[in-house]
Amino acid sequence: MDEPNQDAAVEAQDAETHCIRITSHGKIQNWVSFALNFFEKKSQGTLILHTLPLGLDHLLNGSTDLVEAKIEPPSKSDRGADLAPRLISVVEIIKREYLKILASSKSPRLIGLHQYNEIGCLEDLEPAKQQSQVAEEERTASILQALEGKNYLKQKQTPYMKITLSVEPLGDLADKGATYQAPLRRHLSKSAKARAKKKIAKVANSDAMPVD
Repeated sequence: MDEPNQDAAVEAQDAETHCIRITSHGKIQNWVSFALNFFEKKSQGTLILHTLPLGLDHLLNGSTDLVEAKIEPPSKSDRGADLAPRLISVVEIIKREYLKILASSKSPRLIGLHQYNEIGCLEDLEPAKQQSQVAEEERTASILQALEGKNYLKQKQTPYMKITLSVEPLGDLADKGATYQAPLRRHLSKSAKARAKKKIAKVANSDAMPVD
């Protein structure tokens, strides 16, 4: 699938899952438009929005196997901690606009998108071999600082955030420790609720009809 805009940094995974990397220079409007179009075309779709640096795309499918290369921290303008508020803002806009689309299309669906939040540090994603090497280097630095009369060793942490939006619940993410946020609900009038119930019942009856 073609990218909606180069600076949107959108990465495709498979037919039902897409990723959007949030950056400091990308346009929020492009990300939101892409997300809404995606959910319109993929009724069972899953969208992952994240602040991970380029080159770590493979971590988004649940894999933690990294190549034997040191993880390079993001640029100062694209650090996860600084991008987290921007990521959250994009997600909130997507959720609100998704409800508006449901209303304008007179969809029988009464709830919005399910949300799963994950937070971590890039250092924790490094291969075991590299972690061991880093730990040894930190131990050596700690000993040297102690000999110099310095009590505290500065710890380096590079946080990242990942938010998954889905039409249907994703129990496996919750089981892995992701924080779950229930979908927003549409506020319907009594007549609109009645029409929605009729649509749902009609769809259910058509699905239950035997096929000759």
